[in-house]
Amino acid sequence: MNTDFLKSPLFKKISIGVLIASLSYFGYVKFFGSGKKTEALTEDKSRFKISSEIQKNHPFSVVYLEEKAVEEELQLPGSVSYDMNNVAKVGSRVNGRILTVFVKEGDQVKKGAPLASIQSVELGTAEANYLKSRARLEALKVQADRAKELYEKKVTSAKEYELSLMDYKSVKAEMETGRNALENLGLNDAEITNLEGGKYNSKNLYIRTPISGSVTVREAIIGQAVNSRDNLFTVADLSVLWINLEVFEKDLNYIRVGNEARVVPIGASADDSLKAVVSHVSEIIDSVKKTAEIRLEVRNAKGMLRPGQSVTATVKGMIAENQLNKIKVVSTDCVHKIEGDNYVFVRNGDGSFTAKKVTLGKGYEGWIEIVSGAEMNEAIVKDGSFVLKSEYLKL
Repeated sequence: MNTDFLKSPLFKKISIGVLIASLSYFGYVKFFGSGKKTEALTEDKSRFKISSEIQKNHPFSVVYLEEKAVEEELQLPGSVSYDMNNVAKVGSRVNGRILTVFVKEGDQVKKGAPLASIQSVELGTAEANYLKSRARLEALKVQADRAKELYEKKVTSAKEYELSLMDYKSVKAEMETGRNALENLGLNDAEITNLEGGKYNSKNLYIRTPISGSVTVREAIIGQAVNSRDNLFTVADLSVLWINLEVFEKDLNYIRVGNEARVVPIGASADDSLKAVVSHVSEIIDSVKKTAEIRLEVRNAKGMLRPGQSVTATVKGMIAENQLNKIKVVSTDCVHKIEGDNYVFVRNGDGSFTAKKVTLGKGYEGWIEIVSGAEMNEAIVKDGSFVLKSEYLKL
């Protein structure tokens, strides 16, 4: 090859051109040709593009800032109580003496389960009276049937037949009254049937629970004399409880039945809060304290709450109608923490994305306030935003 040509200015120009073209080509392949790289479009890397392959494998959805009316929140101390619709005070319906106690505090019982047994002279008398009436009824039925038969054969008069029938009906009413008395004293159909077979319940009468739930109080002691006024057990369904709160008169206008609330046991963290709802607002205001009682209903599925326990409740009040009280919010899924700051990712018209640092305000269930950093008309990425965060951190 001619060495003079290699040293000539023309060769140098050709070489530089080839070098520039090569660098341009490899640069294009690096950023676009592979289709697998993320490209920063600005020096601060806030605006970037991702490959079509990534977008195909991870479809994105976008949302926009919404205006939401501010809800007043009242934080109030309160106490846990039974749901009065699901609690029972259980005792004996007759005078007697306790023979056996079958349960202890904390036991779970089903409706109709025996809690204790007693021996009762009073019940024994009622049982004896019922059996006497029943025996007399059987004898009078035979007589009434015989009187009817003789009357139809015109052997006896109508008056004799009617007297026999009246005696039968009178004793039948007496027996039915006696059966009702046994039921009122606590016997069920099976126990009355057993009595008719000769088994007296007064020697071992069961005290049964009328509801399913947990035995929270036991006062019964073996050998204890009892009467119908004694409350021997408390059985409660603790899966739903009431929270009793007091609200100042000035705050009552914000509270409505159905408002949501969160309940946190004293000493627990906010992560342990339970969802509740306002179920009652008192119509009476205490003349001294200037407060009214409100009641929350809370599901206690995890057993975190106990009657008598102190709690803190945050009650959401009436939504403010004033336009000035409206705030801009977005789904919490859109916001990501990066190096101590909060970011959202905005999809631009050309298909690129911008990482925008935002200032947050109040956080609520499922959404959060955006104080600054994003605009109402910007398409904020929700589904797929974690992928954008990952690609952004690679830049």
